[in-house]
Amino acid sequence: MKTFLILLAIGFALRFLMPYIIKYALKLFVQKQMRKAQQFTYQAHAQQQRPFQGNGHSTASANPGTGKIKVDYVPEEVRQKKDFPDGEYVDYEEIK
Repeated sequence: MKTFLILLAIGFALRFLMPYIIKYALKLFVQKQMRKAQQFTYQAHAQQQRPFQGNGHSTASANPGTGKIKVDYVPEEVRQKKDFPDGEYVDYEEIK
């Protein structure tokens, strides 16, 4: 009987304290996520504002030659589909 009353008292205490515990835990989680987002935004903004590395050289022209262009990335060409997914394409020709 004593164990049952102790468990009942703990249950009631948790029932009334749990909303406050959840609000506090959620507040901490949201603050942590906000700090991460602010750091990410700050880092992205700093990289846009400062295109030079710490040694004074530009990241885009690490080894430039006179009159030469170096391309690090070439995007793939976007090709138009010549195949029609609904079947064969037939030109319309009006018959009189």
